[in-house]
This record gives sequence, structure tokens and C-alpha cells, in this order.
Amino acid sequence: MIANWSVSKPHHKIWAWLFWVIIGVIMLSPMIFWATGIGQNADNLSAELTRQPDGALLSSPKAQAYHQLMFPMRLERMLIYPLLILSFQFSGGAVALRTFIEKQIEAGPLTPIRKLFRRWPQRWRQRLTPGDLLTFCVFVLVLNLAIFLLYLPFNFYRGFMVSHQFGLSTQTVMGWFSDWGKSVLIDLFIAAGTWTTLYSFMKLLPRRWPLPVGGLMVAFLFIFTLLTPTLITPLFYTVSPLENSDLRTRILTLTQRAGMSADEVYVIDASSKTTEVNAYVTAFGDQQRIVLFDTLINDYTPDQVEVVLAHELGHWYYHHVFLSLMGIGAVGWLGLFGLRWLLDRLWPWLGLRSPSDIAGLPFVLALIFLASTFSLPVENGFSRFGEHQADVFALTISQKPDVFVTLFQQIAEQNLSIVDPPAWEKFIFYTHPSISDRIHFAEQFQTD
Repeated sequence: MIANWSVSKPHHKIWAWLFWVIIGVIMLSPMIFWATGIGQNADNLSAELTRQPDGALLSSPKAQAYHQLMFPMRLERMLIYPLLILSFQFSGGAVALRTFIEKQIEAGPLTPIRKLFRRWPQRWRQRLTPGDLLTFCVFVLVLNLAIFLLYLPFNFYRGFMVSHQFGLSTQTVMGWFSDWGKSVLIDLFIAAGTWTTLYSFMKLLPRRWPLPVGGLMVAFLFIFTLLTPTLITPLFYTVSPLENSDLRTRILTLTQRAGMSADEVYVIDASSKTTEVNAYVTAFGDQQRIVLFDTLINDYTPDQVEVVLAHELGHWYYHHVFLSLMGIGAVGWLGLFGLRWLLDRLWPWLGLRSPSDIAGLPFVLALIFLASTFSLPVENGFSRFGEHQADVFALTISQKPDVFVTLFQQIAEQNLSIVDPPAWEKFIFYTHPSISDRIHFAEQFQTD
């Protein structure tokens, strides 16, 4: 009976019309945001914080303008992206793309891939053919590459032009495109491996595929997090040991007080790309790595650097990265069973051959994106709680609340942060407590 629900051809035309309208919006939106003139006037605005008569901090005019431009761009992405891929799905574009790829594969050589199947059990070879495997991989690559290219003007305007207008970037055009190309290649490699694996298991184990896929997903999250500092980061930045021996000794002493046994501190040349500051600590077992942006070292005092690192050590002390990965893995694993339940019932309505038809990938991507969007308040609430824990740890171990206050005032100016966002915006979008909340807490800590 559900097969009668499949999207009709007249509806295909409506969705196809919407698909091309959305493409036009994505392509033209950078010009619309540029026409506001907000970015062009950024040089004339001050980045210094001001205070109300009662002493409350106010965001700088430059930070307010930056937020006024960037926040609508974020909302546009949240609204337009799911409509883009859903309209591609419902217009019949995904099925047409899969059919086209299959025809090209049938006419091409598959001998190298067929060799991989010789030792597979016969019943597996009947369920998953070399053509299926190659179709999955090519479909994922074509779909993702098309989306990357479509969003290139939008991302260039947001990531390069706006960042330069507001003085947040020091990167050259060639440097930006080089990083964009590297990111695309990495994302394509991960996407092809992820979705080809998932759909292969869907073909091989139609009822039980969430079990092995969930296990692989959790393993991948941990391995990727562990390898990113040593494999991914050096592709974008030059990583070198900290040369300032006094600061190095000070940092290692702080890590020992926190209970960490790190023996080296690294610096990345963030100033070659940005003026923003950051630091992070990664630690899994004996793999412990402390990394500072050179912008932090160059523009902040040793006391401020110590407070920043104490905050990052708080994340390590409370196992926030581990707990986050476990939470994502658990929710994602449960989500796989929900996805199986949906696809088992909706595949005829989507015009697919079966739940494991790769032409249903845009629908799956839209589901994941929408689920992630609607879960933002909960996810970010946990994140803000963890950040507050790290702040408490930083204040306790450093005993420098006055430095903490001046640090976040300076960060707010340098990173163009909104000091006190509306409560609804903070509730939905903020992964960290607001600048005003953090400063107020540090002032209370100092008084107590």
C-alpha cells in the first residue's frame, strides 16, 4: 500500500523548480550580503569594549556589525541546505544520478574491484556486487563535490572576504583556496569511505546493519580525534615546539599541578591565517599534546596564556572529549536503528529500489542535518556546562581571577565576540557561556 505514496511526476516538476530556485539563492546570496555594506564599513568601527553607566560590558561596535552580518548567513545555511538536498531527492535528481552512474560503470572496467570479491562468501557476492560498491563510492563523491562547488562563492565571501573586512584574517587568496582544496579532499575521502561502508552493510545485512556500522562509527570517532593533531593539523599549519623556555617551563609546571605528564608544548603558526587566538589539549592514554596558537603567545601575557591553558586542562581533567565522543557515538548508534526503521517504510515513497538504494542518500543527509539542528539546544547546553566546568578548574588551579577577567575582555575584542547575546540565541546556538557570564563568574570567584 505504501508504494502508492511515491512522489508523482507532477510533484517532481515542482521540486525541480524549487531545486533551481535554491541554487540561484545560494549563488546570489553573497552579493546580497555584500550589498548591505556592513563589511565595507567595518574599518571605520571600533573593536574596543565599552561599559554602561552601571558598569556592564557592551559589545564593541565592530563585533555587533560582524554578528549582524554573520548570524543571518548562518541561519541561511541552516534553512537552505536541507531544502537543497531534499528538493534534489524529491525532484528525481538523485535517482537520475544513480542511474547515470550505473550506466557508465557498466560500460567501464571493473576487473580490479571484482578481484576483491573472489574470497567473499557466495551469499555476500550475491547481495553486494562490484558494480554496487563502485556506484556507492562514485555517487557520494559526485554529490559531495557538487555541493562543495555550489557553496564555493558563499564560503569564499564568508570565510575570506568578510574575515578580511573585519580584520580577522591574514590569509592570502591562494592560501585560502589551498586550504579549501585540502579540506574538500579530506571531506571527500571521509564521506566516500563512510557512506560506501554504510550502504555496503545495508546490502549485506539488511536487518542487522546498524550493529556493525555503529561499532565502526564509534571506533572512527576515536581514531580520527586521536590522529587529527598529528595528521590533519600539519596539513594546514606549521607545528613546532615552543621555543620560549621560560613559558614552556611555566606551562609544564601547570600541567604537572593538574596531574598531566606532558613533556612538550607545541605552537602552530595561526598568525599566517588569522588574528584569532586559541589553544587546545589532546590526551588519550600516553598520547598527550599541548598546542598553542602563536597569536596567543604573541599578543597575551604569560599569566593570560597560563589561564587559557588551565581552561584547556580542565577539559582534560573532566574527560570532556572522551565523554563527548561517547555521547555522540551512543546517540548516533541509536539513530542508526531509527534510520533503518524509517528507510524500511519510506523507500517506496522516495521512489527507491530498496532501503539500501544509494539514491536515498540526500534524504538521509537531510534527516541527519535536521536532527542535528533540532538537537542544538540540548547539545550546546551540555557543551556550555562543560565549558563552565573548565572555567572553574582554570580559576581554581591558576588562582588568577583578575587575569581571567582581563583575558576574556581582550579575547572579546580580538575575536569580535558578542559580550551578552540574547537569552534565546545563547540557549540555541552558543557552545560556550557568554563573555559577560564568564567575566561575572570570575568576579564572583575573586570576591569569594
